[in-house]
Amino acid sequence: MEIISYKDLKNIVKTGDVIAVAALSTGNLPMEILKHLAEQHDEDGATDNLTFIVSNDISDFDDGFDLDSFVSRGMVKRIISSLIIASPFTIEAIKNNEIEAYFLPQGIIATHYRNHASSSPGMISKIGLNTVVDPRHSGGKMNNVTEEDLVSLIEINDEEYLHYNFPAIDLTLLRGTYADEKGNIFMTHESHLGEGFSAASAARKNNGKVIVQVKEIIESGRFNPSDVFIPGELVDYVVVNKNPKYHKQVIQTYYEPALAGHHRIVNPKEKFLAFSVRKIILRRSSQFLKEGDAVSVGYGINNELSNVLREERADHLVRLNIDTGIFGGMIGSGNHFGMNYNLDARMRHDMTWDFIFNGGLNVAFLSFAEIDSSGNVNVSKFGDRMNGSGGFIDISQTVKTLIFSGTMVVGAKSACENNELHIEEEGHSKKFVDTVKSLDFNAAYSRELGQRVYYVTERAVFQLTEDGLELIEIAPGLDLERDVLRQMDFKPVISKDLKSINQNIFQEKWGELAQSIKE
Repeated sequence: MEIISYKDLKNIVKTGDVIAVAALSTGNLPMEILKHLAEQHDEDGATDNLTFIVSNDISDFDDGFDLDSFVSRGMVKRIISSLIIASPFTIEAIKNNEIEAYFLPQGIIATHYRNHASSSPGMISKIGLNTVVDPRHSGGKMNNVTEEDLVSLIEINDEEYLHYNFPAIDLTLLRGTYADEKGNIFMTHESHLGEGFSAASAARKNNGKVIVQVKEIIESGRFNPSDVFIPGELVDYVVVNKNPKYHKQVIQTYYEPALAGHHRIVNPKEKFLAFSVRKIILRRSSQFLKEGDAVSVGYGINNELSNVLREERADHLVRLNIDTGIFGGMIGSGNHFGMNYNLDARMRHDMTWDFIFNGGLNVAFLSFAEIDSSGNVNVSKFGDRMNGSGGFIDISQTVKTLIFSGTMVVGAKSACENNELHIEEEGHSKKFVDTVKSLDFNAAYSRELGQRVYYVTERAVFQLTEDGLELIEIAPGLDLERDVLRQMDFKPVISKDLKSINQNIFQEKWGELAQSIKE
């Protein structure tokens, strides 16, 4: 291991390099390394034609350095990711065919490094079959200039699989809290662990380099050797952070001990959600929970599920999981998603996907952008947005019970009175459409997998059947034809036993969730 200055980066990073970055938003993001690489390009214009592989979205949603910093400078040839939200310039470049882009499942990206780090033919998995990732659809290619096939369909023992052929890693950029004098990396202050070990191993397998940004160099032997996250033998270079702005634990703060699991807080940091349509949806969807369930919490409306469970004093009845490797605790809502207090455990990002792929979860709460008459779901393309699906495909093809949650019509305004829902102003865009724009969840394949699938909105609840989407509940106070069926591009099967959604959830205070979960 060699301690270097940021100026030395220009002698290490080369034109055409394939670069792996193991981070989520600001968490684990080696932003000061990215900053200097971009600024050095401003000086000499030397490093370009780069490929970035990132399993998740990276940014501090501020004025930091992310994918946009490189794409806007013309440094990028190709991006392989699962999700891009915080880099609008990059998305426009993809739309305009200025760079190559693949959106592949997050869990596949996070775990593929191990396959490159061993004598393996690449990543072989059933994850992604019969979705937009399947080469019979788009193979994850996001525009016309993206031509190379990274995903192929193969058969093993008469069963279909996808073969993911990722490019070999030339350079892995990582972040830790400390490095000791031997180059061992510790994640002491980080909010999650990431897949950095595997990404470092993959670079070493390809005779590539590993650079780690840390806060400080510490004396060898100062910490417990069991706390080493990446052994020094896998680390080529270490750079020491100079500006705390570029080494934030999460978007909102440089370092909060409770977010690293160093102590537990007594009082929640967040207020309970205000009574709203979103709260109604979460109340109804949470009624599908059973005591002891291991629950995957997705991004979007469902990142507020923990908040509702806490308010109802039901959070102790289930075990929440975020696919970054966080288990239990208080999961932050809205812009605080990923800020997890009082967590029970955390593990490497890639190991978390092992847990998920091997049946560790009972139920998943996922969002939707569009649903069609067959029950297919699009979560990655809506309006003029094209942001990828993150871990949606991995999870939705693994967990036995799926709850898709969201409002029924974009832009609608509603209110509750006397425990009834009333539509005050109809919305402008339907979410229940004839054909989804992106096949992120394949309902027919889900039936083959034997999954139970529900779709929860504030107006109605549907379930997936052999005949497609079936309406099983309607909100009290609504007219079936006017408020539900006319707001769909197709007519669903209507249950012969159509029920009213429990009217008690349509009021300011509820208090019945804990009992519901126990039943």
